[in-house]
This record gives sequence, structure tokens and C-alpha cells, in this order.
Amino acid sequence: MEYTFKYITNRIGEYPKDEMLEMCLNTLNTKNEKNFPRFYVLTLIKWTILYGGRKYPAKKLAPENFMKIFNMVASFNEDHISGFIKEKQIGKAFQIIHNQQFYLQRHVHLSLFSTQLKLFGSTEGKYDISKVFLSHTGLRIYDFVYLGQLFWMTFNANRLGVELFRFNGYIDNDLIQLMLEAVPEAKLRKFIALLLLHPYNAENAIESHRHRLKNPDFQTMEMSFLTLHPFMLLRNQIRLIHASLFDYTMNYYIYDFLKAKDDSFTTEFGKRLERYVGLGLKEIGVAFETEGQLKRRLKESKNQVDYWLPNDNIYIEVKATEMQAYPSVNPTDELIYNSLKSSIFKAYFKQMAPVSKELSPDAENWGIIVTFKEFFYGNMAALANTTSNFNESNDPIDHIPLANVFIIDLYTWDNLIRIVKSGQATLLEILKLAKNNNTKPETTKLLFHMHLEDYHSDSDVELSFLSSEKESLNIRKASDWTE
Repeated sequence: MEYTFKYITNRIGEYPKDEMLEMCLNTLNTKNEKNFPRFYVLTLIKWTILYGGRKYPAKKLAPENFMKIFNMVASFNEDHISGFIKEKQIGKAFQIIHNQQFYLQRHVHLSLFSTQLKLFGSTEGKYDISKVFLSHTGLRIYDFVYLGQLFWMTFNANRLGVELFRFNGYIDNDLIQLMLEAVPEAKLRKFIALLLLHPYNAENAIESHRHRLKNPDFQTMEMSFLTLHPFMLLRNQIRLIHASLFDYTMNYYIYDFLKAKDDSFTTEFGKRLERYVGLGLKEIGVAFETEGQLKRRLKESKNQVDYWLPNDNIYIEVKATEMQAYPSVNPTDELIYNSLKSSIFKAYFKQMAPVSKELSPDAENWGIIVTFKEFFYGNMAALANTTSNFNESNDPIDHIPLANVFIIDLYTWDNLIRIVKSGQATLLEILKLAKNNNTKPETTKLLFHMHLEDYHSDSDVELSFLSSEKESLNIRKASDWTE
């Protein structure tokens, strides 16, 4: 039986919000099966906040009532994804699934915190990201990253082999007292308040979320607003909603928060991201030319890329971009193209293709488009297959084939640099392996980071440009803080 949105929200409205939310949190933290669809619980939390407790008198929520409503949410508009599969548009179906589910599988390594501090805090620019973040939150970038690392280590104490503390899911007084040994109380309170979903701010948090979809037909497939609020105040207790949400928060909170708050952030961030990629190239000692050098070399050309590796004919363009929310769940040809026209497609057709045509027209050329967030499509060939109008200007591209151009997120880029630095392979060898993998159905990969599984990925390989950030994030006593 198919249930309408109105029918489902009416059923949710029959029960008290607190009871429904508590059962949601308990379900998230007791259902440990690998394939349990946590994302539907996150949708149920959202709909409970918006529509729960509307009927009086409210009914008592029993586990069987909860599971019935959960199953309604899980089956809501399930024909949307299957419709793409029936039309043999498998890639588009998986793009929706990627948006719906994969962000909850984004893992955190300790090296992430050094990267965050370098990118948002240590790197200087005309726009002071740390100052703007401080004005909105009361925390410096350093404070946020340090506290994020501290909480992450606490939540993952068992996995990290620390037996002195066992996290019980609650941010209670015992946990706070433990953390006060390593951070001033005022900063700790601000951090918790920043990430806290409070009954007073819950509806506003939903309405202001950048990835919010107004059409309820797509809301079970959207990225949850809880990525910005992984803590919840419920019945006078603060709880971690789920560790996977917090992992995503640590990966992308600063970016998501400032992108929503300040229009000037995106321009500055793009410049910092570009410089960061250059640090990786210096780390592995390859010869390269920058965009500025290419402008002097190609005086008549309006198009440049951020980096060119002349010995390997690798062209690198950095794009601080992401797929918009609506085409992520409704990936029609037109919506995908319009969403990526000025970023990913521009990088390939208007930058890499003309520049490589001038510099190395007869060579085997390669391209890397580095983004901050992970794209579902790991190479241009896969992306081109999703939209019929991807080359609307009929630009010449034979000299830099679609299959030779890869889309890589920043954390995968760092991993790539570590593999090269460890001596396992060169950058070009890795690109050739990825291309070869993609020629066979049994080895093809949709996401570029999957190709790196053929190598020993050692996050302990030190990147020298992150050494000062790593050292500054060492846990210290609260009394050692100077501000």
C-alpha cells in the first residue's frame, strides 16, 4: 500500500514529539546492522519536529507503532529511484542513492583536523575566514577544529583502543568534566551550543538548511539538516544523534556554515583550495607551472588551468563547487548540466581542453578536477553519460579524452599525495591504473577514491605542510590556553 505525505505526517502528529524523537535516537544507536537505512530515521526526525504532537490527546507510542510509521517513511515515493532504473539510467539512480546515503559513510582520520586547520585557519587571504567564523560563533577556527578533534576522539575511544573512557551516547556532566581538563569551559560550552539542536531552534534549523528540499516527495532522499546539528537536547539531556552524522560534521561544517552565512566566503575559499593543492604538488616534488606562469606562456589565450605538469601532461583545475540539492535527487539531463555548467563542465571544456590543445596537442593528456566535497561521478566519462547536452558547443576534446579526466575530492587528493610520497606509484601511474580499471565492468569504479584501494593507504605518511597544524592540535591542559 502506498501512503501519502499527508497520511504519514498525520500519523506522526498523533504521538508526542519527545516520545517519537527518543525512539528515533534509540533506533539509530541500537540498529547496528551495516545495511540499516539510518537516513530514513533522519527524515522521520525532521518530520516529527515539523508535524509531531499536533493531535490532542496524544497517543502513547509503542514500538510497533513506531516501526509502522518508520516503514511508511521508508516506502514513501520509492518509485522515484526505481523509475530511473526502469529507464536504464542506472547512473542517475545511484546518484540519488549517493546523495541520500553516502554522506553517512564519510569516515574521519586524525589527519582531517590538520587539513581543516590549514585550509580555514592557517592559510592567509584577503578575507579572514577565522575572523568571520569568530563573529558568528564566538569560536576561532582553531577552537572549533581542536574541540572537534577532542570530541571525535572521545566518541571513538573504543575504536582507537582507549579503554579509560567509554562513551555512552550522552554529553553529560561526566564527559564535560573530562573535557574541561583539555579546554576552557567557555569554549566548550560554545562548541556544544553551536552544534546543538534545541527545541527552540529546531524548526529554524530545518528551514535555513542549504540543502533543504521544499517538495516532500524528495525529502527522504535529501541530505539531512542534522549534519549541522549532530547533538540534540531531548528531555533535558544532550545526546549525540549518531556518530556518522558527527563524522560528516567534522568533514564539512565550517564550509557549510560559512557558505550559508557569507557570500564572500566562496571566492576566498576557492583561492585557498587552489593553494592547498599546490602544496601537495610541492610535497611530491613534481615539476609544475601555475596559472600565473601559464598566463605569461599563453599570452593570447583567455583560458588557463590552475596547474600544469609538463613532464606528464597532467592538467589540474580546482573547483570549490558541489552539486545543488535539487538535481542531486532529480538528475535530469538539463538539471545536471545547468548545475555543473559553470564549474565541472567549464573546467573540462573551457579550460583543460583548449589549454592542452595549445601546449601538448599530440600527447596523451590527463586531467584532474579537484573539488572540496566528493562528487558521485569520479571521471568525466561517467558524468558525460548522464546528460545528452554535456558538450553543447562541440568543443574539440579528442586530445584529452573524457576517460582521462578524473574528479577528485580534497581528502582523496591528500591520500593520493601520500601514496605518491610513500613511493608506491607516481601520479601518472595512478591515473593510468584508474583509466584501465574503468575499461572493464568488473573493475570499474564510480568514485575515484575506490581506485586507491589497490595501494596501501597509510594516513600516517606525514605531509610536511601540515606538520605545524598537527603539532598545534596536540591535546593540552586547559590551563595552557592563552585565549
